[in-house]
Amino acid sequence: MALNSLLTLCPDGPDRFIALPENGAEGRVFGGLLLFHALLAALATVEGERPAHSLHANFQHAGNRERPLVYTVDRMRDGRSYSTRSVLAEQDGRLVLDARVSCQVPADGLAFTASPMPDVPPPETLRSEAELREEALRRTDVEWVGSLVMGGMGVEMRPVCPRDFVNPRVMAPVQHFWVRPVQPVEGDWRKQQAALAYMSDMMLLSTTLLPHGIYWSTTAMDSASLDHVIWFHDQPRFDDWMLWSLEAPWTGGSRGLALGRFYNRDGALVATVAQEGLIRLRGTDQGREIL
Repeated sequence: MALNSLLTLCPDGPDRFIALPENGAEGRVFGGLLLFHALLAALATVEGERPAHSLHANFQHAGNRERPLVYTVDRMRDGRSYSTRSVLAEQDGRLVLDARVSCQVPADGLAFTASPMPDVPPPETLRSEAELREEALRRTDVEWVGSLVMGGMGVEMRPVCPRDFVNPRVMAPVQHFWVRPVQPVEGDWRKQQAALAYMSDMMLLSTTLLPHGIYWSTTAMDSASLDHVIWFHDQPRFDDWMLWSLEAPWTGGSRGLALGRFYNRDGALVATVAQEGLIRLRGTDQGREIL
């Protein structure tokens, strides 16, 4: 499915927007879609060329893919160089996500990057994540407890070091993926930034599982994004592959912390991401609400 068909947001009065349900979709709303819509709603209320430089979001309740979502923007500040917006995403009167977006007029300044792009094989030499998962699903002798199907995400991913979905093993908490939309992202710089926010919710929590040698497909567990931060360093472009480089510095208390960096093909650092999420093994609390 094309990413553009998922990323629709309709104006519904001053500083209010509605995201319509996905046709035939069931289950929870993907967190990246909430981030996309929240950022796009905020940017729609900012005049002129003021791209986002940061987004801080908290996931409050799971959203339902069969119901519309309402995004309300509060214009907190418009200064000479910076604008700040607060965004609330609600569904049937229930708060799903709250976010704060800060935007800046483009400016030159002191430049430094301490995290160069990792030296990894080019995407043309790697197999896709979808192909690897489909191959694993053909292992009929495995009792799957979690889905491996990516379907309908609108993004192609090629892992540098593929995981073993059938027999997970202990690995260093580091992953690298080349990523790109299945089809070009239509729209101006606002849509491009929001598309990066969409992709930024992919594979973060899976990185926190690597040092434990488990995976959703074979271990019963609950997972959910709790909070999410993006710092934009450069304008994303989706006319080529980008490298999504991830690491997990800590897990504990049924939570995991993951960090991610987006690089363009030329090696420039485009964005830095941090997320803490729920990674709770299922036990006596089955049947309760996840959060």
